[in-house]
Amino acid sequence: MASERVELIRALAVLVEEPSREQETMAGVLGLRPSPDRIEYTNIFVLQIYPFASVHLGEEGMMGGEARDRVAGFWKAVGRTPPVESDHAASLLGLYAGLRADQMEESDPARALLLEQAADALLWEHLLSWMPAFLAKVREIGGDFYRTWAELLMEVLADEAASIGRQAALPLQLRSTTEVEEGSSIDECVSAILAPVRSGMILTRKDLERGARSSKVGLRVGERRFILKTMLEQDSGSTIGWLRSEAVRWERIHACLAEQFPVISGFWRGRAASTIRLLDELSDVLKHKAS
Repeated sequence: MASERVELIRALAVLVEEPSREQETMAGVLGLRPSPDRIEYTNIFVLQIYPFASVHLGEEGMMGGEARDRVAGFWKAVGRTPPVESDHAASLLGLYAGLRADQMEESDPARALLLEQAADALLWEHLLSWMPAFLAKVREIGGDFYRTWAELLMEVLADEAASIGRQAALPLQLRSTTEVEEGSSIDECVSAILAPVRSGMILTRKDLERGARSSKVGLRVGERRFILKTMLEQDSGSTIGWLRSEAVRWERIHACLAEQFPVISGFWRGRAASTIRLLDELSDVLKHKAS
């Protein structure tokens, strides 16, 4: 990896943090316009989509938990002290750039190989396992600045993925999770659907607002779980129909990422397909009860 690419990744890492004067400088160096905006940052990364690996890889769809513990364990394994937000996109991208920089500067071949293997593992296990879907969503909901940021980072990650080639197995972060299971209760379905790694979908509050309008149900203020549960209570048939359309849409999004990230895209696409089947089953059950 060229030193210029390492610095590019470092800069892109900084740009997913809260806007600051340093960010304005980085954005200017990269030619990204307009400058990062604090209001837009809050709307995207605080209120809508969270830039934490654990949210996207954890079975609960929340920050922390076993998914974050795995990330923290990786930091320790490579001799670094994990920060409080060890699974934040900025932290992981910064660590990746640091490992690649150390690899290039290392004169001992054996040590350089260990650093290369560590960087490859970080890329595969803790970045590529979730960031393509995350960046696809940022491109969808972001303004000019963050949409361009997401597109640039997507290109960089695709190049890095190509450089390490096809891996022997899916990331453990993905292999250790379960999809939305048939026969699940409504409560179980709500939890699974809101956990991206289980449903194959990233549903934000804005998405649920759109879903409420589409399903012609009232929107209750609260956490996403509460919102979706009340939508189902008001009109389960219409809400399930909307959720199915979202799962179909996400299956297509993952399919579009197949050329750049074939293995990872295949996993996420499979999860979206499983969600479609589950929602079809729930819809059939509702129709049977109504008849």
